[in-house]
Parts: sequence; C-alpha cells; structure tokens
Amino acid sequence: MNETESVLLANDNFYRALSLADLGAMTRAWLASPDAACLHPGGPSLQGWPAIRESWASIFTHQGPLRVWATEASARLYGETAEVTCLENIDAGRVSGVLQTRATNIFRRVNGEWKMLEHQAVSVASSKSRGPEQFSAN
Repeated sequence: MNETESVLLANDNFYRALSLADLGAMTRAWLASPDAACLHPGGPSLQGWPAIRESWASIFTHQGPLRVWATEASARLYGETAEVTCLENIDAGRVSGVLQTRATNIFRRVNGEWKMLEHQAVSVASSKSRGPEQFSAN
C-alpha cells in the first residue's frame, strides 16, 4: 500500500469510528496532541485533544451510531503531513435524508501511522434550500 492509500485508509477509519460512535476507535484515529484542532459544523473551534475527545464523547452519548461515509476523497502529501478533502455523507434517516458537509482532514505520520491532527467540516447548502428572496421595488 502506498502512502496516499494509507492516508485515505486512515480517513476511512475516522469515518468508521464516527459511524459506530466508537470512542476507542476515535481515540486511536486522532493524534493526542495540544496542537489538534476540530471544527464541527455549526460548533466552536476546539483546540487540543482533551477538548476534542470530550466533544466526541458527548456526540456519541447523545447521538449514538449514525451512518456517515466519505466520498470524493482526495489526498495530498507533504512529507509527514497529509491533507484529505472529502464530502461527508450523513444518513439522517427518512425524514431528512442524506445531509452533506465538506471536510478537510489533516493527518500527521507518527511512528509509521497516520493520525488525525485536524478535522474541519462545514455544511453544504442543499440543492433544495432556497436562497435569499430577490429584491423587488414593486
């Protein structure tokens, strides 16, 4: 397996941990560092592994397992650091359907393993959402 494939596998493992609401797997996916950063859609920016871990624990407790998977994933490597951009697909059930966010995940290679250093996800506007009403002088 080449390094690009290894980074994409680490990205898949992150989404598997998220889907399963598995805090142990999520902990293994992340680099436990004060430099770690996380931005959940609509949430505050979190700095440092303790704050990030606490956020995942809260999400998993209140949400439970949720089907989440990445598509359109592409990786760029910069030595011991890699960036993965992808579209997150979140199966929110029959009522809401599949919601999407655009994510950038930064990984750092530590002892031969790719660990997540930063996760940023922002909501993608739904094609069904209405934009602002057009101004009318009438």
